[in-house]
Amino acid sequence: MTATVVDGVAVVADDPTPAPMRDNAGTPVLWKQTRTLTLADGRTVYGCAHCDYTSTNVRSVRPHLNKHRGGRSLGAVDLGDLGALTLADVVARLAEHDQVAAERDQWKARAQRAERSLSTLRTALRGVAS
Repeated sequence: MTATVVDGVAVVADDPTPAPMRDNAGTPVLWKQTRTLTLADGRTVYGCAHCDYTSTNVRSVRPHLNKHRGGRSLGAVDLGDLGALTLADVVARLAEHDQVAAERDQWKARAQRAERSLSTLRTALRGVAS
C-alpha cells in the first residue's frame, strides 16, 4: 500500500528503512513499517508501509504510524443502554443513587455505634472474667 508515485515521479525501489541502532549481534535493525523509497529522478523519500504518506524526513514517518494503530478509539464511547436514557431518567437515577448513599451512611453510623457498644461490653466482661 506504499506510495507508487511521489510528486508525480515514479517509485523505482521500495526497501525497509535501516534504524539508527543495531541488535545485540551487531546486525542493523530495519524499520519494516517505514519504507525507503527511491524515485526515478534519484531522490530518496521515506514512506508509510500502510498508506501513501511520504516525507523527506525519516523521523516524521514513525509518529505518522500511530494513525494506523487499532483498538484505541478516540471517538464516541459505546454507552450501551445508557445512551437511550432521557435527561429525566438520568436525573431520576441520580436521585435514586443519592437515596441509596444516604441510607448507606445511616447504616454505617448505626454499625459503628454497635461496634463501640460491643467493644464496651467485651471490656466489661474481661474485667469480670479475670
